[in-house]
Amino acid sequence: MILFLSRFRVLVLEIGGQSLPQVFKENLSQMLKGCAKLETLNLKIRGTELDADGFESIELVLPRTIKILQLQPVLELDVMQFMHETRVDRKPVESTSLSIPTCPTPIDMRLRSISLVLDIISDELLIAIANNLQFLVELDLEDRPIKEPSLHHDMTNSGLQSLSSCRHLTCLSLMRSKQNFATTFKRINDMGMFLLAEGCKSLESVRLGGFSRVSDAGFAAILHSCRSLKKFEVFSAFFLSDLAFHNFSEAPSSLTEVRLISCSLITSETVGKLSSCRSLEVLDLWGCKSVADNWLGLISTLSGLTTLNLGGADITDNSLSVLSMGNSPIASLCLRGCKRVTDKGLGLLFRGGGTISETLSALDLGYMPGISDRAVHTVAEAGLEITDLCLRYCYFVTDASMEVLASKRSKEGSKPIRNLDLYHCIGLSLNLSAFLRRPSFCGLRWLGIGQTSLSNRGNVGFSEICRDRPWLTVCWDGCEMGCHNGWQFHGPDDHLF
Repeated sequence: MILFLSRFRVLVLEIGGQSLPQVFKENLSQMLKGCAKLETLNLKIRGTELDADGFESIELVLPRTIKILQLQPVLELDVMQFMHETRVDRKPVESTSLSIPTCPTPIDMRLRSISLVLDIISDELLIAIANNLQFLVELDLEDRPIKEPSLHHDMTNSGLQSLSSCRHLTCLSLMRSKQNFATTFKRINDMGMFLLAEGCKSLESVRLGGFSRVSDAGFAAILHSCRSLKKFEVFSAFFLSDLAFHNFSEAPSSLTEVRLISCSLITSETVGKLSSCRSLEVLDLWGCKSVADNWLGLISTLSGLTTLNLGGADITDNSLSVLSMGNSPIASLCLRGCKRVTDKGLGLLFRGGGTISETLSALDLGYMPGISDRAVHTVAEAGLEITDLCLRYCYFVTDASMEVLASKRSKEGSKPIRNLDLYHCIGLSLNLSAFLRRPSFCGLRWLGIGQTSLSNRGNVGFSEICRDRPWLTVCWDGCEMGCHNGWQFHGPDDHLF
């Protein structure tokens, strides 16, 4: 067994439960010690209301070959000790997260990527990382505070400035989650972004969430200073507006992904500015409620755009008419929560003669009161490439929609539905189970069925369907499409940031 473990290069462990027996902790430690050639370690522990000291006996003895380290969750204190930066006595910590304590062996300089979900991101943590991991290429930190961080124990502008020591850093993600407590990085302002942009000009990917006191000037500094920037993601920035993109034509044109999530001041004007990025492949404007129909025509001319998220935007059927005539090869389109889009708009989307009717494979129509069986019939008839379809909270979708989707593959050149989200579709009856029997829905691999007439897990007929299709994953809990055993968050309505 030890000889077998010694050959491991990648080890991924996802552990669930409210407690871990001592024998498991000991076995985990022994297993890690036996992985002498390990290059990637991904350890995720999920539980509820556990003492953060519950895993104190687990020792993460990392071989010198380790290059990628991903831990979730872990205490800032343990990371500090792992860095050999400081020695402090452990004290009980009030937390709903778990702890993954580590051994006192300092991290080897070969580590190139580190991803941590912590209780708190502090200046001390960033300084320790900068001092010990100067050859770091990728840094991904997310914290989940259980209360408002103290003024003397939080991330500040100085902590961001310390990252300039990581000269090889190309990917940076700093996120503050509201999962346990609704708060933000209150000690970071535009000056912190100026210092980060000046010290880390080689960044190619930037992901920032919870920076509530950073304005247009701070975000614009990142856009203009990082000349090789390819991915730019901002979550819940209260003061990010169109002004950040005012001189966007002077910024690097290498952007391939732009995500501006829940940035309420962003309007269609920014959409027009982003159309100058001819290399753009992903545009995510989820929760940008001020984005309307105008300027979307320019986006539809991008020849590389494959993913477009307009969830929650103030668009109408006219927007879908414009997209239908463009040449963007959009494969994934999210219209979730677009309340002014109706069945008519879906008809226009597939009959405009543009590229999207031939490329669209994933469509999200969740939370749209204007969507009914008519729209689903359009998808089944004209959406030949669609394999992923989300209809959650579409109250006017009935059994008639399921009947036409069940036979989608019988149409020449049409691909079968593989992932189908029907969560809270209250218009469906118990007859739905009849459409799920073989040979209908022959390609189905994932089904979201919670809060429907079939949500009773004791349904005998549905149990038979599951036994007949052992490859089918059925989600009863409202998770997002493609989840497995509840490891995924429920979706944009429960957004972390």
